[in-house]
Amino acid sequence: MSLTPLDEASIEVVTYPKGKVLFRQGEKGGAAFIVNSGAVGIYRENSGRKVPLATVRKGELFGEMAVIDNSPRMATAFTLEESTLMMISVEVMMDKMRKSDPFIKALVHMLMNNLRSVHDSYTPKSRSLLDSVNALQRQSEMVIRFMQTNGVPEMKGELEAKLRELEDVVKELRAIAMTHRGDDRRNDAIPSEADLPQ
Repeated sequence: MSLTPLDEASIEVVTYPKGKVLFRQGEKGGAAFIVNSGAVGIYRENSGRKVPLATVRKGELFGEMAVIDNSPRMATAFTLEESTLMMISVEVMMDKMRKSDPFIKALVHMLMNNLRSVHDSYTPKSRSLLDSVNALQRQSEMVIRFMQTNGVPEMKGELEAKLRELEDVVKELRAIAMTHRGDDRRNDAIPSEADLPQ
């Protein structure tokens, strides 16, 4: 990891290797980040399951809400590839907030609260073919969980048979998506569950 001071305001440029966990869900926020190069995956843990949320790319900001209002991190962030990030310390963020207009501060807090409620019911939107295939798999897993907890016995046999068929179709679709990944000009918006840190 290499550190390069960017200015006297405690903003640093940091290069991290692939797979580096930057922060974990529930932790206190110590810094916000802007991606200079590379890509960062974001996921939430829910009922013991890791749910991929987004991929953050060059020029995008993440981790700012926990820094601005001192709330716990809503998700875990990790590098999907070697990535260079601008690290903006909590002190710099707080200094900027203190100097801003009271109306702007109130607006930022209202927007963050709205965004938090959206995140609680957020379903990641597909961008690439692989995103769509991964979303299809997540939906089938939701049907499996429904069947295990609320399944009507009369439906169980029918659902199990169709879910096995769907599992085979999803595997075939994933193979097609991976084979033709270079043909899809859209970047994945959601990291693959296989890319999530263990």
